[in-house]
Amino acid sequence: MADGEYAAAKTSVWWDIENCHVPRTCDPHLIAQNISSALAAVGYRGPVSISAFGDSNNITPTVLQALSSTGIALNHVPSGKRSDRESRSRDASDKRILVDMLFWAVDNPPPANYLLISGDRDFSNALHQLRLRRYNILLAQPPNVSQALVAAAKSVWNWKDLVAGGKPMHESPYVNKSAGGTSPNFILPYICFGNMFIQDQDDKEV
Repeated sequence: MADGEYAAAKTSVWWDIENCHVPRTCDPHLIAQNISSALAAVGYRGPVSISAFGDSNNITPTVLQALSSTGIALNHVPSGKRSDRESRSRDASDKRILVDMLFWAVDNPPPANYLLISGDRDFSNALHQLRLRRYNILLAQPPNVSQALVAAAKSVWNWKDLVAGGKPMHESPYVNKSAGGTSPNFILPYICFGNMFIQDQDDKEV
């Protein structure tokens, strides 16, 4: 359940639509309403804004129109190509989400809530940085969860449950892991935005 000052605070939803697609069985007209309902069910009753990021060319016009008509902000990010898919290079959509998330923090001091919809572990450092600055972190993921992301979040939904307006998982596979900081495997170089940090696209210190 939402804690004290966060219950009435605004919630900003950041949807990596490349990583968490619209389920085929889901009515896209209901996604915004269902996400808001799922948040309200666990005590988050403040204003909710939803931003989706991805290559709109990979989404059908019908779905795009449904999402846009229900208040979801669609951010077209052309698909980038990776020369080394095993590298830690973040694709264009991830980089855009990270930059926008951290700039949002500049204009929206805590208490405030972030809900990230993604299964990409590259977001873990940014989430931990935000949590250390007193932002409340929520997460929705596809079934193959990332331990590093889960460790930063207060509540974790399965993506298909959230999009249906369901409850968060009562217990994550990592519920007994410490949520204080990242493991050495996830300590990556950063770009600085004021007091906030993200990893550089090419893993080079800037």
